[in-house]
Amino acid sequence: MDRKTRTRRPTPAERHAARALGVAEPTEVTEDVTPTAALHAERLAPPAKSPKPAGMQTAEWYARRATGKGN
Repeated sequence: MDRKTRTRRPTPAERHAARALGVAEPTEVTEDVTPTAALHAERLAPPAKSPKPAGMQTAEWYARRATGKGN
């Protein structure tokens, strides 16, 4: 995923903070505008593989597990 940014003019508070810190006042401020949903999706792990064997019915699998007969 590409992170999206945009530039804007600094707010008076940002300019004041820069003067108070003794650094040069910014002429442009870059901010992250990547959608939140994209950020969350990037962090999600892939779904875990099901322990149920392929081709086995779900009810049968639960019944075998409940009786202790394994897969």
